Amino acid sequence: MDLFETIRTALLDLATRKFRSALATLGIMFAVASVLAMISISDGARRETLNRIALLGVDNVIIRTVKPPKPEVAPTDSAQQQQRYISEYGLKRRDLDHVRHTFALVRHSVGVKNTRQTVHTKTINRKLDLPVLATEPRYMEITRSRLLAGRFLHETDLEQKLNICVIGSRAAAKVFAWIEPIGQSLRIGNDWYTVVGVLDNDSAARDAGGDDIANAIFIPITTAGMRYGDVSMQRNEGTREINKIELDAIYIQLEEQAAVEPTAARLGHYLSSNRERQDYELVVPLELMKQSAATQRIFTIVMASIAGISLLIGGIGIMNIMLANVSERRKEIGTRRALGARRLDIVRQFLVESATLTTLGGLVGLALGYGLSQLVAGYAGWPTYVAPITVFLSLSVSIISGLAFGLWPAWVAANTNPIEALRSD
Repeated sequence: MDLFETIRTALLDLATRKFRSALATLGIMFAVASVLAMISISDGARRETLNRIALLGVDNVIIRTVKPPKPEVAPTDSAQQQQRYISEYGLKRRDLDHVRHTFALVRHSVGVKNTRQTVHTKTINRKLDLPVLATEPRYMEITRSRLLAGRFLHETDLEQKLNICVIGSRAAAKVFAWIEPIGQSLRIGNDWYTVVGVLDNDSAARDAGGDDIANAIFIPITTAGMRYGDVSMQRNEGTREINKIELDAIYIQLEEQAAVEPTAARLGHYLSSNRERQDYELVVPLELMKQSAATQRIFTIVMASIAGISLLIGGIGIMNIMLANVSERRKEIGTRRALGARRLDIVRQFLVESATLTTLGGLVGLALGYGLSQLVAGYAGWPTYVAPITVFLSLSVSIISGLAFGLWPAWVAANTNPIEALRSD
């Protein structure tokens, strides 16, 4: 019997036992569907995260000011009492100057200061909780942001300390609603600023440890220094906190990616050697990307293990069904052997039946898994990605499992004594 005839006979046998065949494929079907859905969801999230980190720039290093823990020493005189209320910490302008004049392979570097001022508008008679960040023109280039309208800060704005601002895309929607923001005025603290541009970053910077650019307002750093200084006061539940912070962040863009990690290490050594307290943190998008890739590898191993267990359970179900088929078809097997069928023909027939069951289950599972991933993407807003290699491997493994778990039933059928088989009821 040739291979085509073997396949035709196997399909006819499966067609006569539709319900049993369908039950046999359920294990493989749900195993493939669940694994494909989980991998597509996790891979979509991984790609989205890596893309956002890459948008900020794997050639960047960010230094951020963090508030150190309060000292436990009680104040004993007026000087210490004053220190208790005015807390000075964080990055200094001299740190930015040191980076610019000492570190090699630095393409651009800018300082960022959160002015901690409230925002008011003419159109909305209330305060808005939006960060007002003072920075320099190269900020947009370092963060890979893009202009939706107007322009960003210019060197002239810094030299003349102009009252102009650039507003993030989502902040513009909150402040001006349907009104075109370019040319409009908004009040920051007690000063009025003219909007000259709208900036967007798709939250990439925030996901990589940077600023939430789309929700922020940007002003020249020299204007902020002249109007607001370095001391800010915050009231919280009846208490008053006064902080003196020169810079909240320093963004550094390097000329080549290979210099990122050595530069980050040098920056860490410089900052730690010039401070008594840990009032900073280093954010390296390149390291975040490597950590995310390592986490994904672990998750892939876990998914592969789950897939293996699921396919094992499905394969055992296939083997049980095929053994039941062998037991019910003993007379058919005996008749074929008596008419001259070889053991190889019997083995091949049952292997084809088993592989057909798992292939059909795998195909239906792929369709279910893809549909589930698209359902999650549509209703939960979670990004998904179905890689062609995942589809190919899922289908290949389901076929291989059918051959592997169908081997024992096929061997049992091929070694059935034809005389005893013909005598069986």
